[in-house]
Amino acid sequence: MREILKIIKPYDAGIFSEGEVIKLSSNENPYEPSEEVKRAYLNALTKINRYPDAGYPKLKKAISDYLCVEQDRISVGCGSSELISRVFDVLIDDLDRVVVPMPSYSLYLLYAFLRDASVLTPIFKNYELDEGFFDDLNAKLTVVCSPNNPTGNTVKRKILEKIAENSEYLVIDEAYVEFSDESHIDFALELDNVIILRSFSKFFGLAGLRVGYAISSKEIASAIEKIRLPFAISVPAVEAAISAIRSIEYYEDLKKKIIAERERMFVELKKMGFEVLPSKANFLLTKTAGRDIADYLAKRGILVRKLENLLGLEGLYLRITIGKKDENDTLLATLRSYCCESAT
Repeated sequence: MREILKIIKPYDAGIFSEGEVIKLSSNENPYEPSEEVKRAYLNALTKINRYPDAGYPKLKKAISDYLCVEQDRISVGCGSSELISRVFDVLIDDLDRVVVPMPSYSLYLLYAFLRDASVLTPIFKNYELDEGFFDDLNAKLTVVCSPNNPTGNTVKRKILEKIAENSEYLVIDEAYVEFSDESHIDFALELDNVIILRSFSKFFGLAGLRVGYAISSKEIASAIEKIRLPFAISVPAVEAAISAIRSIEYYEDLKKKIIAERERMFVELKKMGFEVLPSKANFLLTKTAGRDIADYLAKRGILVRKLENLLGLEGLYLRITIGKKDENDTLLATLRSYCCESAT
């Protein structure tokens, strides 16, 4: 066994429950898929005895039409999580310098360590990246998340330009981008060293089907396609993803509801005295002094993500996914009860 496996920790996916709970812990879209997506998925079940087309031309065509991007710039994978791994496999050799600004998604570090990279993790308060830090960076690869998980903020274009100038390659993870309207795909199309990662899990609500894709230069896309799992995405998942794009108006309407609830939740949490970060994603990050607050919520059937002493986040935080209005109301009422009980 490789020595690195004795050191790294498994990815912490948070708490899951089989019972009836309000699940606000995994940044999922709380709404059901469109009727067209449901039909496409069910119709595809008759084909699960066959492998999918390993090149995924139909899926790439749908993504191409959705984003106005050439198909040979698109690579696909089993969620954007697989594509993070594949990008590291394509680009990183032993001891290459990888820069991962923190606090951010821990999976970047896992795959960097597995490639025996030399990893630098500069910490920026609330993930507000300092443009000056990236002068003369000389990194092989820098990974940026925008909107960032877990802080929810986006990274400014001028900072990305600076990173791209001082890093051989730049990955921009845009898993939550549809909630922000601040995509940098045009930037990736201008430069051959910029790679965009996207997901069908958040905006399109297909977290359980594992469909992700990357936008990059033709050369990098071809390299990723060479080494990814040959049948990474199931037939029903492909058909559901294509139908989700065709149902774009349905998902745009859901987006409006989620953003409205995000802004309402931000205000209500602030009223209760919580320190909440502004967000351009489908979740909010709040700092809390109540060490038992996540357990208090869980005992009452509400799951949120507890983040304690995460690299770049000192203290205890809760990351709260934006749910449906009634779910959010229940959470707010329960938090008010907690605050009242804590005050007595």
